[in-house]
Amino acid sequence: MIRKVITIGIVSLILTGCMSESISTLETKPVSLTQKDEPSEEFIPKSLKLVALGDSLTKGVGDESDQGGYVGRVTDMLEEEKEIKEVHVDNFGIRGHKTTNLQKRLKEENVVQALKQADVIVITIGGNDIMNVVRQNIFSLDFEPFRKEQLNFERRLEDIFATIRAHNSNAPIIFVGLYNPFKYMLPNLPEIDQIIEEWNSVSKQMIKSDENSVFVPVDDIFSSQSDQKLLYKDEFHPNESGYTLMADRIYQAMTNEDITKKFVGRNE
Repeated sequence: MIRKVITIGIVSLILTGCMSESISTLETKPVSLTQKDEPSEEFIPKSLKLVALGDSLTKGVGDESDQGGYVGRVTDMLEEEKEIKEVHVDNFGIRGHKTTNLQKRLKEENVVQALKQADVIVITIGGNDIMNVVRQNIFSLDFEPFRKEQLNFERRLEDIFATIRAHNSNAPIIFVGLYNPFKYMLPNLPEIDQIIEEWNSVSKQMIKSDENSVFVPVDDIFSSQSDQKLLYKDEFHPNESGYTLMADRIYQAMTNEDITKKFVGRNE
């Protein structure tokens, strides 16, 4: 009987030792956890800061659909891009503004701060400069006053670009060209088409010197002889259809330059 008890005890000790060794082995067995790679930054949608400068076209005057003119439409198209989470817009367009007004506007602190943070800058300016020449010479319109003012326009535009670049050297500038708003108001002045072409040429040459700037022509859109009405009832500003075509052209220029991929800004 004693031998049986001793035998049982020895077996129990052996089993307990085996279990302890097994448990000890399980407890000390190294565990390898594979950490998942963080998604590449290029696949994280980002916010884009768009600053719009200029005149009534940037303001969206004539757009009765309340879509914000070309700025609102371009914003909507940009937000469809998979790389873009949202677009923050600062629209500083003011009806009636000329290059002289824009020069002053660029000194305002809120505009300066917006420019410093901008990922993309869009500008329409110059239409009211031409309109001013027309008003001052309505009874004796010829090339001379337009070409004289063109030199002033060129100097002011150069100053505008220099000021913008002083605040932001990297953001692409999308400069929207002029179109002839007098085609229907003053149909007997075909010379205006040539004036528009010459003023646009000035802008194009200036933009060529800046590798991050793009000139977007729109004069052909509004010179079309199609039956589709593209101007607002004032026969000067675009209507909804006109702004849609402008926005398509501007967005296409951005796409061609890969602006949404190269210059999308901050994570939030």
